[in-house]
Amino acid sequence: MITQRGFTVLFAGILFLTSGFSFFNFYLILLGVYLIVGLVVTLPLFAVTANLSGIEVDRKIDKTKVFSGDFLRVRVTIRNTSRRNFDFIEVWDQYPETWILAIGENFMASRIEAGSSIAFSYILQARMRGRYYLGPTEVIMRDRLGLHYYKRTVKARTEILVYPTWKDVRRLETIGKQRQLGLMFGSHKTKVVGMGTEFAGFREYVPGDPFKLIDWKTTAKRGEMMVKQYEEEKNVQFICMVDSSGSMGNGYPENTKLEYGIRAAVLLTYMGLERKDLVGVCVFSDVVHNYVPPNTKPDHMYEVLDALAMAEPMGWSDYETAVSHVTSQTRKRSLFFFLTDLEESPGPLLNAMKAVVANGHRAVVISPFGPWFEAPVGQFGPVERVLSEAVSEELWERRVKISRALSRFGIEVVNVGPEDFLPAIIHQYNAAKQRGVALH
Repeated sequence: MITQRGFTVLFAGILFLTSGFSFFNFYLILLGVYLIVGLVVTLPLFAVTANLSGIEVDRKIDKTKVFSGDFLRVRVTIRNTSRRNFDFIEVWDQYPETWILAIGENFMASRIEAGSSIAFSYILQARMRGRYYLGPTEVIMRDRLGLHYYKRTVKARTEILVYPTWKDVRRLETIGKQRQLGLMFGSHKTKVVGMGTEFAGFREYVPGDPFKLIDWKTTAKRGEMMVKQYEEEKNVQFICMVDSSGSMGNGYPENTKLEYGIRAAVLLTYMGLERKDLVGVCVFSDVVHNYVPPNTKPDHMYEVLDALAMAEPMGWSDYETAVSHVTSQTRKRSLFFFLTDLEESPGPLLNAMKAVVANGHRAVVISPFGPWFEAPVGQFGPVERVLSEAVSEELWERRVKISRALSRFGIEVVNVGPEDFLPAIIHQYNAAKQRGVALH
């Protein structure tokens, strides 16, 4: 193939040739012919020698699963297994367009001798969750004059799975380390008086109580036998239903309704596992894409992250199929967290909620309101502002009707925007723990 420099030479040859004929200048004609013929003659000669079959490319990365916002180091090694030297060779390692090249360059241009190898490395920052690929790698050989090139694509690709952002969990951990979590968000435990380990208070001695529970100091002060009581925590089972339909993809990039729903699911799962609750996650649209049953095993969090990382906004919301799929595999009483924008027909939603209640479960709907996730009204012109307000009012009235219908089943609808989405999921989780719903 001809390089940009080669096309420049070709253009110059044609220009000299036409100018020579126009001005009857023999030297210009000769120069034009020389440039064009030289370019044409060197092309087949270069094609005969251009052979990159002896070039091998190996890519190594430090990890194949990262969190959104994390950094990834990539090292590319080029080996020349042939018996010839390559005077000028370029290697370009492709990476996803949405990622950021933080340090280094993803290409190298150098000379490589027979039987030798060279390497280069660079660091990328993963910006958005999902499944991505590094590669393919392009190897380019040029002639000495830089007029022609030959390109070979090494199709080897490396799959990278980017988990949802972990910054919300880190923020929660920081608050917890400062011992402010209970003050800010309320109680985290469903406590029942029993043979636990956390002190709950005193009561009068009843015949049959173990003597080791008698508190002698309190007995001496009150003049009657007093025993210690301890709190026993009951675990709760949650199931997070993440709606990944097409409408959930609306909003600013990286801050769509679906992205906030996924962040809420990650936060809920983390809080539940920290407190020994069972948390399951179902990602659905018109089909059930992934379902991770409630569990407390060590790798459960990573199973949830795998399911959430691959969620993409598509299709429509089939609540009935999703609820049927989950309830058929869930025997214990559970609290369903529906993270959905309620923009589908209300009929199937009501039928799905009837099935949830009929199976002995409870439910709460955390619903992102579309206009709050899209462009603010202040950014519109007069006509667009009026239309936006009219659409928002219509959507809100429809949402109010759905909320009233769901309240008959004891199901609360919590309308949220970007600012209060995560606080709402924390509040609802703690409220469920305090009420003791879905105990097992």
